[in-house]
Amino acid sequence: MVSPLLYGALDVTGLTALARRVRNAGVVLCYHNVVSPADAPPGGAPGAHMPVDRFRSQMRWLVAHYDLLQLPAFLDRLASGEPMRRTASVTFDDACTGVFEHAWPVLRELGITPTVFVIAGGPGRNRPFWWDHPAVQHAIEDRRGQQWLTALRGDEEAILRSLPAATNREYATSASHLPAPWHVIAQAVRAGVEIGVHSATHRALPMLEDDELAEEIAGSRTVIARETGAVPTCFAFPYGLWDARVRNAVRAAGYQAAFTLDSGLVHARTDRWALPRVNVPATIGRAAFEAWCAGLNLRHPAW
Repeated sequence: MVSPLLYGALDVTGLTALARRVRNAGVVLCYHNVVSPADAPPGGAPGAHMPVDRFRSQMRWLVAHYDLLQLPAFLDRLASGEPMRRTASVTFDDACTGVFEHAWPVLRELGITPTVFVIAGGPGRNRPFWWDHPAVQHAIEDRRGQQWLTALRGDEEAILRSLPAATNREYATSASHLPAPWHVIAQAVRAGVEIGVHSATHRALPMLEDDELAEEIAGSRTVIARETGAVPTCFAFPYGLWDARVRNAVRAAGYQAAFTLDSGLVHARTDRWALPRVNVPATIGRAAFEAWCAGLNLRHPAW
């Protein structure tokens, strides 16, 4: 765990601001959900659901210090060889309800257009994703996460079956944690939100067979295009997990770019089908957030 004092020292000494000014690289931010302080019970993965006040503060700071670009414009600038210094783009994974209820109004007010990567099998669910289950949160302390993403392939049903405490699937949670329904996503697309693909079922793609992989990469895009009226051009790897086979499959499917959760900045030499993103945890402090945006991430955050 990196001490907040260290990030504070980077801020006070001016090193964060210096890195932001001199690095010819842009930053793509990845969020998962934004929630109201009134949401009760909060529950869920503690790093995934950011309070709206903290999110608003971060976005206001970004507008003051970065050129905020819609993701296609960000990629166009990257391809053109233009300077990427102090450019940024905002993305969300999973398309939770809170993104549209709480994050989108903030972004619209500030003139920021986000990209939301949708899990094609998510809309219409009446329960949150598996990582928000209280039994999962308890078991994470037992360091089972690696097995969930390898032997169990990140498959929700298999993971919940492996946890005796998860046999009762019903549990209290905030409505903002639920996947947004298709009509809400489609309405946001008509209002300007960019849409991307985050697979069909959010399984760990490197663990899948080729036919399964094709459905996760190409089949999901067909579903999202049909339901929203917009054909997605970018892909985000579930859990940030990818390998050469998965990367090549995404490129062969015709996507213009693909995004990981490998922490780092984006520059002219970055692989367009393995672009890094700064995965912003809900609990991050101000100094650490500003340092991570400048490429001074002293740890690689877990998904």
